[in-house]
Amino acid sequence: MAEGEIEIVPTNNETTKKKQAPNWLPFEEEQLAISWVHVSEQPEFSNNQTGTMFYKKIEENFNLFSKIHYRSHEQIKIRWTSLNTATLKFAAIYNAIERNPPSGSSPEDWMATAMTVYADQTKGVAFGSVAAWQKVRYCPKWQGDRPDLTVPIPIPSDNIDTEENPGSKTPATPTGICTPSSRDGSSISRPIGGKAAKKRRIEGYKDDEMLASAANFADISKDRLTALNEGNAIEKEKNEISREILKIEEKKLSLKEKDSVIQAVHKQSETQMNDYKLLRELTSGKEDPEAEEVLQIMKKKIIHKWLSS
Repeated sequence: MAEGEIEIVPTNNETTKKKQAPNWLPFEEEQLAISWVHVSEQPEFSNNQTGTMFYKKIEENFNLFSKIHYRSHEQIKIRWTSLNTATLKFAAIYNAIERNPPSGSSPEDWMATAMTVYADQTKGVAFGSVAAWQKVRYCPKWQGDRPDLTVPIPIPSDNIDTEENPGSKTPATPTGICTPSSRDGSSISRPIGGKAAKKRRIEGYKDDEMLASAANFADISKDRLTALNEGNAIEKEKNEISREILKIEEKKLSLKEKDSVIQAVHKQSETQMNDYKLLRELTSGKEDPEAEEVLQIMKKKIIHKWLSS
């Protein structure tokens, strides 16, 4: 819900009380986009219809399908203004990436990049109206190629000083979505007033500036995505090298442990041989039963060692 949006609640004493309306849910934004597309494609939209009547028709269609919160045409106008700006900005970014995608990228990559670029453009504000954008993304207004400004594409205006047209009461289906083929020839060929055409041109200029900015960001994002892919490849190679180094270190550690065991055995054998020689020298030519017994034990150990190896 846009800041400052209010809900008018009638009381039993026929007075009004102002309170803050509930936040708009993603489902409500999606239905608002569907209702906007439905009403804007009605033939009477371009024939002497004020902006107030336009939003009242959206109010009627919206509340027919959305039963969560009742939304007045004032609330709908406030919410649509911000939703329209956000979806147009995101569409311009996504379309620019889609038309010139980085090599090897997928639609999921385009979406992620578009979300990042959008946040960069809006100083960290994330795009949270994907469901609504999906419903209007194929409408001419949300396509990158600007149509001929002499071909009327209806835009609601509060400044058209004409009588209200009751219009059609036919509701849109809740699953409706605007596609490139959804506008028939009769709705496009209807003329619009001078004020509406002027407003259309002003909005067209703003959208063109937005597209140019989006194209620049798309180039930056393409380079960023390419660098990211290259970085991932380098990181993968580094991981492979690290694994090989780890294997080598493990082998070195194993060899070091084996060498330690060999050195310990060698030292023990060397000590025993020195003891054996010393004992032989001390008992040479003498009768010493205890020394003779020790010599026999050491002799058996030496023989056993060589026989078992």
